Amino acid sequence: MNKISNNDLNDFYRGGARNYQAPAEQLWTLPFLTFIALNLFIFMGFDVLLPTLSLYLEGQGNTETDIGRIFAIFTVSAVLMRMLAGRLASYFNPMRLARLGLLFCAIAGAFYYWADTVPTAMAARFLHGAGFGLASTLITALASQIIPPLRLGEGMGYLGLGTTLALALGPFFGVWLMDEFGFFVLFMVVAGFYVLSVIGISALPKIKMAGPPPGAPRPRLVLVSPSVIAPSVMMFMVGLSMSSAMIYLALYCKEINLPYAGHFFVLSTAGIFISRLTAGRIHDRIGHSYVIIPASILLAATMFLLAKADTRGMIFTASILYGLSTGAIFPSVQALAMSAVDISRRTEATASIFNSFDLGVGLGSVILGYVAGRMGSYNSVYWAATAVAVVFLLYYLCVYIFFPSKTKDMKK
Repeated sequence: MNKISNNDLNDFYRGGARNYQAPAEQLWTLPFLTFIALNLFIFMGFDVLLPTLSLYLEGQGNTETDIGRIFAIFTVSAVLMRMLAGRLASYFNPMRLARLGLLFCAIAGAFYYWADTVPTAMAARFLHGAGFGLASTLITALASQIIPPLRLGEGMGYLGLGTTLALALGPFFGVWLMDEFGFFVLFMVVAGFYVLSVIGISALPKIKMAGPPPGAPRPRLVLVSPSVIAPSVMMFMVGLSMSSAMIYLALYCKEINLPYAGHFFVLSTAGIFISRLTAGRIHDRIGHSYVIIPASILLAATMFLLAKADTRGMIFTASILYGLSTGAIFPSVQALAMSAVDISRRTEATASIFNSFDLGVGLGSVILGYVAGRMGSYNSVYWAATAVAVVFLLYYLCVYIFFPSKTKDMKK
């Protein structure tokens, strides 16, 4: 790892007076480490609520339908704010916008405790989603500005370590807080994570987002940018496939009498860490095909194993493969999108990737649920997810390997 010099430290701590410029090939700077920590805090505030907020809402007398609507409004507001993020960043300081988004999240985190009706809960969730969508998009785009271009895949992989750690620790930490201290402390801790994020982003040096060329039109309000259609389609399919595990695994494990859904996600986190630490470097040094092709094969193997699972060992093996595959695919597809656009349009590319993934997860929950209902078993969900993973691989091969002429991209 490159050492951080005293001059870098001075640039970091006095960065508010001038723009920070990292050495050309240096990745491990204090601003980059700060961005990793910001990702951790942002997603901890989100993940601790995954297993706990529904219990709180149920305790307030809300029905399953009410809870579904309350959770859905988060995705709606997050997608809307991602669509607006690029345009807002062209008018206002993106670091201040990100800080504003984090403040929205902090207010929403505290407000959850008093959200004891459906309208107030939806308002809190909408505010949380809006702040989360704005902050996560801009922070990823800002981080990409300081990652050396030749280390973009590696940098995006490391940037996701905070997200991975939050996914591993957040749900367990949330349940522990709820059981030991109650909901008031839980929601104040959620707000605290976002307050820490505000402090962290305020400590960053000034990072100027690259602007559009003179005379170029302002960023458009689009759900998915035409410039990153191929990576967005790929991320949509990743979301479709991953939704089978994220949403239906616990029900499937109950159906086959193998209650190891919790173990699956803990073990998959180990796989994600391994792939995050290695896949980005492979992506940058020898090409994305050496990451995405084997990772998509592993993803198909994961879903196939789950479809055939009848032992604990098969569940555990699938969990490791799930972590290795998704942990490699996500940053590589992000890097593909970033490299397909000018640096001034990375906010738009980031929003497109996140929106595509969320749409994949959202539609996947509906489509795969319909499949399970028609077939009468959750086993069918994983056969469908296997097919999606195979289509993902075929799509990638067609667009980037066999017919790459229209794809603006890095080396294969």
